[in-house]
Order: sequence, then C-alpha cells, then structure tokens
Amino acid sequence: MKEKENEKMENLASEEKRYTYEEYAKIDDGNRYELINGYLYLKDEWGDGRTYKKGTIKMLAAPSVQHQEIVGEIYLKLKEKLKNKKCKPFISPIDVILDEENTVQPDICIVCDENIIDKKGIKGVPKTIIEVISKGSIKHDKIEKYSLYMSYGVKNYIIINPIDKEIIKCTLNDYGYYDTKKLEITDDINIEDITLSLKQFYIDNPKYLEE
Repeated sequence: MKEKENEKMENLASEEKRYTYEEYAKIDDGNRYELINGYLYLKDEWGDGRTYKKGTIKMLAAPSVQHQEIVGEIYLKLKEKLKNKKCKPFISPIDVILDEENTVQPDICIVCDENIIDKKGIKGVPKTIIEVISKGSIKHDKIEKYSLYMSYGVKNYIIINPIDKEIIKCTLNDYGYYDTKKLEITDDINIEDITLSLKQFYIDNPKYLEE
C-alpha cells in the first residue's frame, strides 16, 4: 500500500509543473498540501525523509508532539478569549486561499471578516496567522511564508520557535513591511487586545525547556 503511494507521489513530482487552486483542490490521495507560488508542498505524514526535486513537490517534515501540543494550547486560549467576539480562530487543517496560486494551511489563523469564511475554507487574508516551527519547517515558516504573508497583507504573523525557545512577532507597518520583535518563549504575546502566553504550558511541561 505504502509502495503504491510512494510511486504515485514520485509520478506527481516528476511532472515539474505549477498548479492552480482548481488543480490543487482536485488532488485526492490522502496527503495534505500547501500551494505557494504555484508549487505544491507536501505535508509529510509519515516522516520517512522522502524528498522531491526543487521546483516540483517540496517535502515538509511531520510535526513533533511538542508542536501539536503548543498549537492546541494556543487554539484553546484563543477560543476562550474570542468567545462572542467578531474575530474567530481556526486551526489546521483548513485551507486559506489567498489566490489561484497560493493556498496555505497555517497552524492557526484569526479571521475578523466573516465574508471571507467559505465552505471551502478561508477565501481571503486572515488578520493574524500563527505558525509553530518544527525542525523541518524552519526555512518554510521563517522565509517563504514570511514573504508570502507580508506580500498579502497579513497584519500579524507570529512565529513560535520552540527549537530556539523564542517567539518572533511580525507586525505590518504603514509601508507594507513587517516590523519584527523577538520575545522569549515564555513571554506574553500581545495581538491587538488579546494577550497570549505559553508560560504555564512550559511550567506544566518543564522537559520542553530542557531540550
């Protein structure tokens, strides 16, 4: 079964083409993807180290347990803080469709315009996007997605990096560029009128601070 799946992915990778959202939406092989500048990025669910040539399908490593726990912790906090408010948090997997060649699945996003919430996903630009870095996604989150989110006007881009024990807060300025600020992993994160903190998470899970 797995051999057939690998062969299917290798055939897909060998096409060396760019995809549109319409083509992306038709892929039904049990895998998760993101579409950035027309190129597919495969979310690696097996973590077996498969790679594909640059310009075709790009492999992303499977997220760690710590990654999943942090994402869940933040999402639950946002659900509580945004209850009965205009803005709504969403957790991956959900498609954020920026245009025909760019569809991402951020770990968490906050949407304050209900008009862009669609049955297919989010068709537009969220106000805030939060990505939690895994070992295999450092370049993807800190460079490729940083540039993508800035170019589409995502007001707040929060990069949580449990590997280096830091948080990078990116806020769009009046010139359309991100002002960045580095915080400690246990510092408060202020987004508009919302304050988030992972301090208690690390108190309850001290092993993650020792890694």
